[in-house]
Amino acid sequence: MADIVDGIARHLDALGLLTYSPDSTDGDTFAGTMPAAPGEAVALTLRPASTTTAPDDAEVAQLQIRVRGTSDPRVSGRRCRAIRDALHGLANVELPDGTWLVLATAPLPAPMGTDSNGRHEHVTTAALDFTAPTPTPTPDPEPAP
Repeated sequence: MADIVDGIARHLDALGLLTYSPDSTDGDTFAGTMPAAPGEAVALTLRPASTTTAPDDAEVAQLQIRVRGTSDPRVSGRRCRAIRDALHGLANVELPDGTWLVLATAPLPAPMGTDSNGRHEHVTTAALDFTAPTPTPTPDPEPAP
C-alpha cells in the first residue's frame, strides 16, 4: 500500500471501523482492489490529484473509499458513512505510519448498486493534503581514533 493508504488504514483499524493487516491479506481491507471475499470488505484506492498551489511541501491526492456490505443496503451505507465521518475534517494528525495528515475532507457516501452476488456497495472519495514521513537521518559515524 502507498504510505498514506497504509497510515489511513491503520488509523481506521485503531478506531475499529475496519480490519487491516499490513503484512498479509487477512482482514477486510484492501488497497486498490475489491476481491470477491470476504463478503463485507473495504477497498482503499489512492488516486493522484492536481498539484497543490499551497506554498508548503504538502502533497495532495484522492482516496476512494469503497465499502461492500450485504443484501441490505444499510450495512454498506452505515459503514461507509462511519469511515467518512472519521476522516472528514481530520487535520494536523500524524498517522501510524508517520505520514502527517494536514487535512482530509470527503462528501457523503453514494450508493453504487449491487455486485454480481447482490451485495450493496457505497463509495466516497476523500481529498487528502499530507506530507510523507520524514526519514530519520543516519548519524555520521564517529571518526576513527
